[in-house]
Amino acid sequence: MSERDTFGPRLRRERERRGITIETIAAVTKVSPDLWIGLERNDFSKWPSGIFARAFIRDYARAIGLDADDLVDEFCRLFPQGDRRAARLIKAHAEIIGHETNAPDDPALIPKTGDRRASVREQTAAARARRIRLAPRAVAAVVDIACTFAFAVVGPAVAGVGFWTSVGITAIVYYSVATIFSGASLGAHVVEFLRQRMPELFAVQDRRAHA
Repeated sequence: MSERDTFGPRLRRERERRGITIETIAAVTKVSPDLWIGLERNDFSKWPSGIFARAFIRDYARAIGLDADDLVDEFCRLFPQGDRRAARLIKAHAEIIGHETNAPDDPALIPKTGDRRASVREQTAAARARRIRLAPRAVAAVVDIACTFAFAVVGPAVAGVGFWTSVGITAIVYYSVATIFSGASLGAHVVEFLRQRMPELFAVQDRRAHA
C-alpha cells in the first residue's frame, strides 16, 4: 500500500491506541464525527479544501496528541485538499468573474516532498563533528593543566610561596619554555602523538570540503 493509502488508517490506529474515541474528538473540535470518520478512511468527499482542511487536520492532531505541523505537512503532500498554493483558488475565482490572471504560486507555500528528517540528521552529524573537533583541544588542555599543577606543588616547599601563586608562576614559565624550545605545549605534542598513532580518534570528515 502507498503512503497515501495508509494515511487515514494509520491515524485511526494511533487514535485507538491512545484510547480516544471519535466522539471525544468531535466534542473537542466541535466538528461532526462524520468528517473524522472520513479522514480515517481517506474519504474527503465532504471535506473543504485549502486552509480549512489544514485547520481540521491540525485540530485532529492536537486532539489525539500528535505533532500538528508534521501531520499538516504530510497531509498537504499527499492530498489535494491541503494544497497551500494560492494560484488555484485565484484562478477559480477569476474564471467566475471572467477575468484572466497569471498569479504565481508562492514557492514557500508549496509543501516539500523531501525527507524532513534529513535536516535533523545533518544537524546531528554537524553537532557530533563539532564535539570531535573540540576533543584534541580538550585533551591538550587537560595535559597542560595537569602538568602545571604537578609542577606547582613543589613551589610552596621550594620557594615558600602560596600554592596559587606557585600555579600562576608555573603556568607562565611552563608555556614560555614550551613555546620557546618546542613551539608548542606538552599537551599539543601529546595530541599530535595520538593523532599519528590513532588517526581515527580525531578524524572528522569535513563536509565543506565536498561542497
